Amino acid sequence: MMLCICVGWILAKRGIFPPPAARGVSILSLNVGLPSLIFSSMVSSFTPQNISAFGPLALVAFMYMTVGGLLGWIVREIFYVPADFRYGIVVMGVISNWGNLPTAVVQTVAQNAPFDPSTDIELGVAYIAVFILLMNTLLFPVGLHKLCALDFKESNLIKEHLPARERWANRLNLLKSFFRHSSKSNSNSLKTPVDISTIPRPTSPLVEFEKNDVLTPTALTTQFPDYLNETDEGPSDLSRARSTPQSRTHLLNGIPPTRKASRTASLSSVRRIPPTAPLEVADLTQPCLPTISINSNGGPISILPVCSHREQTDLQYSTPITPPQSIHKPTIWHRLLMIGKSFLMPVSLAVVIAIPCSVVLPLKSLFTHVDGWTGSKMPNAPDGKPPLAFIQDTATFIGGMTIPATLILLGASIARLKTPKKWSDQPIAAICAMTAVKMIIAPVFGVFVVQALRDNTSLFPKEDLMRTFVSVLLSGTPAAVNQLVVTQLYNPAGSADTLASFLSLQYLLMPILSTALAAIALYVTEQQRS
Repeated sequence: MMLCICVGWILAKRGIFPPPAARGVSILSLNVGLPSLIFSSMVSSFTPQNISAFGPLALVAFMYMTVGGLLGWIVREIFYVPADFRYGIVVMGVISNWGNLPTAVVQTVAQNAPFDPSTDIELGVAYIAVFILLMNTLLFPVGLHKLCALDFKESNLIKEHLPARERWANRLNLLKSFFRHSSKSNSNSLKTPVDISTIPRPTSPLVEFEKNDVLTPTALTTQFPDYLNETDEGPSDLSRARSTPQSRTHLLNGIPPTRKASRTASLSSVRRIPPTAPLEVADLTQPCLPTISINSNGGPISILPVCSHREQTDLQYSTPITPPQSIHKPTIWHRLLMIGKSFLMPVSLAVVIAIPCSVVLPLKSLFTHVDGWTGSKMPNAPDGKPPLAFIQDTATFIGGMTIPATLILLGASIARLKTPKKWSDQPIAAICAMTAVKMIIAPVFGVFVVQALRDNTSLFPKEDLMRTFVSVLLSGTPAAVNQLVVTQLYNPAGSADTLASFLSLQYLLMPILSTALAAIALYVTEQQRS
């Protein structure tokens, strides 16, 4: 395994394995090789008797992700973390490299004692598929990947990093103000409601104008005599008139207009412009001309200004290129459809298809040998094999490329990680803390939890050695390299330098710490057998 990683590192350093080639191999491995390997392993290894392992493995995976996310949040609160990684560090705590790395370890270790090479190799890959399914479900359909996007919001990037004491003081003040506001709203809701229908409504000129399609000078002179006596009213005069209580009383008879009246008045003050109306770019910077001009006392006044300039030049007409955005929220069925589409990832789809094909015996007998079905209830093909055995053989053949390809990709990724020029400028404390969380604290938690579940419950039976080994092994893997791709997509600059500095130390220590964890997992498994 380490030789394959070294081969990838050497190829990347010598320029023989450039990033475009690595991207192509990564796409093939992730979307073709790994789903084929998972499908072939699950169909042949899962049975109606051991499918019950799905629940305990899912429980352990959920515990690992929850504890990792909580520890990542604690690291963010205690140590300094750059602004472009304050949410990404929580994602790093949740997701781990549960794909190529543990699969390679399981396929290597399961060939020797205390495991049975004829069954435990495929069974171990099937157990790992449960962890992969839960991680992909949480990352994409549930929407954990959106936390990476919050790191690159402008409002979050310009925030100053306050000390922990000030941050928590601000949060406590926000909580106090929230509960104070909620208590006030509850006390207001307990008051006796007022019957609005019993309140007399004085006639408002704005309400009367709802019924009129055209404003005539006579009507304006009758309803607004004070404004029509002023000449050359500017913005300052208009704002001063609005600010005086006499003007507000005269306009609305001492009360604000009704909601319907305000909405109608605001809508009627905007003139609709057809799509083919003349549009001049220069006109957007010109002052607005009045819509209605009346010479009451020898001077013009302006009511409802609308920008519309027509000069003696050729006018350019424009049509809308894109339709306006819909104001309707997506329905619940549309949201469920989008979540369902998120499950159609190749790896998740392979797990979903493989579960019924491995548990339902008539379906399983189509792909592999099943006692009591193959050759009797399910006739064989002319070559003496199950009818769809060629699909199982093809999936096994394609899946065989996954492990060496992904290990070479891992070595190339380590070689291309950008190490910071000055480690003194990096958040050294947070980097070391996250490495300890992923590679030391989480494995210790996993070992004790798995042993407690094995000794005090029936979730981890002592005869199933591979279930215990996989559960302990997957507790201490480094962060997932897939987070690099997600972060680069959300970052407008297309880089993930801060994330790379966090990943560098974890993958540099991976050969030592992962080997030690595999040895501990083997020790726990051998104790279980004895």
